[in-house]
Amino acid sequence: MRQALAGSAGIVRGYRKGILMGSQRIGKYACLEIERRYLLRELPADLIERDYSWHIVDRYISNSRLRLRQMTAPTNQMRVLKLSQKYREAFQDQTQTTITNIYLDEAEYSCLYKLEAKEIVKKRYNYEYQGRIYGLDVFEGPLEGLILAEVEGETAEELALLPLPGFAIKEVTDDPFFTGGFLATMTEQEFQKEFTQRLS
Repeated sequence: MRQALAGSAGIVRGYRKGILMGSQRIGKYACLEIERRYLLRELPADLIERDYSWHIVDRYISNSRLRLRQMTAPTNQMRVLKLSQKYREAFQDQTQTTITNIYLDEAEYSCLYKLEAKEIVKKRYNYEYQGRIYGLDVFEGPLEGLILAEVEGETAEELALLPLPGFAIKEVTDDPFFTGGFLATMTEQEFQKEFTQRLS
C-alpha cells in the first residue's frame, strides 16, 4: 500500500477511511463512492480499549456541495487536509455518491476555513469484521451518542450480498437523516428528537 507525503507539512495524501481510494472514475477527476451505512448503539467490545484511527473535523460550506475536512492521527499527529465535493446524481441510488477530492496544504486549508460552514466533529475507528474494513464514526458535540458504520465496495451488487453486521442495530443507507450534510444543519435539540425516534 502506497502513501505520499506532502513534504514537511506532515500531510498524508490519497487516504480515505485509512485505505487507498478506489479506482472507479467518473470523468477525469471524480470517483464513484459505493457504500452502505449502519447505526450502532455502542462500539464493538474489542474496540473500546483501542485508540481511534483518526480525529475528524468536517466543515460543510454554506450554500454549496463542498466539505472541508481535517483528519488527525492520534499516534503521530499526521494530518490530512482536503476539500471534497460530494453529490448524488438523479440516476444514482442511495449507495452511490460522486466525490472529487483536492488535497490541501496548510495555507490553502486556512484560507478555506474562513468560509461560512457548519461543523461536525467525530472520531473514526477502522474496524475489520468478517474480512472487510468498516469505518466506525463516534460523533461529538451536539451529535454525541450517534455512532455510524460505513463499508465500501466495488459495486452495489457486491454490497447487497452483505448481511447486517453483528455490531449494528439496523441499516440506514436509505435514510438521508444520517448523511453528514444533513446532520450538520441540525441543532442539538432537533437532532436528539429525530435520533430518539430512529433508535426506538
